[in-house]
Amino acid sequence: MMNYLYFTKDELDAGGTNHNKPLYITVRCNDCTIGKVLVDNGSTLNVLPKHVLNEMPIDSTHILLSTMMARVYDGFPMKVVGTIKIELCIGPQVFLVTLQVINIHPSYTILLGRFWIHVVRTVASSLHQCLKYIVNETLVIVKVKETMKIVKNVVVPYIEAKGEKMEIFMLLRLLM
Repeated sequence: MMNYLYFTKDELDAGGTNHNKPLYITVRCNDCTIGKVLVDNGSTLNVLPKHVLNEMPIDSTHILLSTMMARVYDGFPMKVVGTIKIELCIGPQVFLVTLQVINIHPSYTILLGRFWIHVVRTVASSLHQCLKYIVNETLVIVKVKETMKIVKNVVVPYIEAKGEKMEIFMLLRLLM
């Protein structure tokens, strides 16, 4: 049984230690792939910007209103619109994550803070650009991928050139 996590210098990318990159991962939510999800052990909250929620295939009527105030990245207090629980697939595992919905426009799509990091018992390394956690005695490594912000599966009609038959294909469309 594995009961420890560690990182080695062999796991560094080609740039080695010569970077100052944040730890962005990609997650899935329903039929939506969401990139630029920031894993940040400096944040006490899990944050979902309101405009990102509006792009996701989530019923926003499930938001529970909140009277909470949060200090955002500029240090000023901001009202939390509400709290919502969303299933996010991170690596092979699905997690029910409680997110504070805030009306901000940061560079990330979702912020997973210490609350999520501790509940999942994950170890994140911005130096190694990955996070690791153990599920069912199996080590899971989620590596950073350069990616878009949000991609949804959408049905787009396509008209075949040699006939009058209309076919429907599933295509990915970049939304942000």
